[in-house]
Amino acid sequence: MLLCAPLATAAEEAQTVRDLYERVRQQASDEAGYNTERERRFRADADRQAELLADAERRIAEQERRKERLKGAFDANEDRLAELTTRLERRIGDLGELFGVFRQTADDVHTLLFDSLITLEHPARLAEAEALAASTEVPTVPQLQTLWRLLMHEVALSGETSAFPASVIAPGGSLYEANVTRVGLFNVVAGDKYLNYMPENNTVIELPRQPAGYLRDTAATLSQAAPGDAVSFGIDPSRGALLGLLVQSPSLWERIQQGKEVGYAIIGLAIVGLLLAIERLAHLSVVARRMRRQLADPDHVREDNPLGRIMQTYHDNEQLDDQEVIARKLEHVVIRDVATVKRGLPTIKVLAAVAPLMGLLGTVTGMIGTFQAITLFGTGDPKLMAGGISQALITTVLGLCAAIPLLLLHSLLNSRATTLSKLIGEQAAGMMAQKAEAMARARLA
Repeated sequence: MLLCAPLATAAEEAQTVRDLYERVRQQASDEAGYNTERERRFRADADRQAELLADAERRIAEQERRKERLKGAFDANEDRLAELTTRLERRIGDLGELFGVFRQTADDVHTLLFDSLITLEHPARLAEAEALAASTEVPTVPQLQTLWRLLMHEVALSGETSAFPASVIAPGGSLYEANVTRVGLFNVVAGDKYLNYMPENNTVIELPRQPAGYLRDTAATLSQAAPGDAVSFGIDPSRGALLGLLVQSPSLWERIQQGKEVGYAIIGLAIVGLLLAIERLAHLSVVARRMRRQLADPDHVREDNPLGRIMQTYHDNEQLDDQEVIARKLEHVVIRDVATVKRGLPTIKVLAAVAPLMGLLGTVTGMIGTFQAITLFGTGDPKLMAGGISQALITTVLGLCAAIPLLLLHSLLNSRATTLSKLIGEQAAGMMAQKAEAMARARLA
């Protein structure tokens, strides 16, 4: 019993060792298989990595070749792009220049049509010109054709005369319809009235102050002329500028008003002088006519003239033997009639001398006002000095206009009065000579 136990133990241990060995061997076999499998997988992975590396190297080489091709294409495209850019810039410059010229021309055409008399007859074309001038894009061919058509339309109608209905503004502000006649680009008339074109509202207005009568006659003739008739017309080549200045130019009464108080005084003096001269001229004409009638019929004494009064005085005192008394009486009549004949002539002469002096007074007064305006406001605005200068010049003109006719009338009247006075004196001297001769004959007898 004691020996069996160790044997069993040994057997069990041997069994255990064999199991362990088998297990170790099995594990070694498994490990060898695993390592073999790992080695196979590693070699398979190495082969696959080699293939991948070869494929990558091939792809890299392919990409390198592609890079070279793309670089060549890029360089070619760069050169092409530079060429196209240059061509584009040149074409953009041409288009920009075309656009600039078109815009400038369109603006000029719009301004031209806006101020043109032809627009009064054809107002629709102004909208086309305004649309072209407001364009912000490169013009198209139809736009260029429209611009050309507008220019040709303006050129074609600028040499024509046409009649058409239009609205006319009267000087008082009322509006009426009338048939107006347009003469090219220069003037427009309605009947015998010149009109001024107002482009702001595309209407025409009568000039508040019309030109001279003969110019209005030409306007009336033109308005009534039939198509194809050749008529004379007073044209304003400045397209209304001269007519506009005519409206602003002062009238005769406005000129006189610029002379102010001194001008009125000169005019009053001239009127008084002219009335006195006219009265003296009429009186001398009547006296001369009556004296001629008396000389033609000396047998009939008329006391309505100096010669008749001298003859009557002589006949009334003819019986006196004192020649000195008769001479004194005749001298009294002669002096009285000569004074009557020459009455008013000194006054006319004085007025003729005073008139230019008053004009000089107005000149000095106006220049004083001008210098005062210069002192206060400087010389920047000529309108501030215009009033004084106008007074200075107008009063001088008024003074000369008053003095010249008064001097001429005084000279005429003085000549006639001298002639009549000489005739009166000669008649009185002749009668005294007859009396002296009669008295001498009586003493001799």
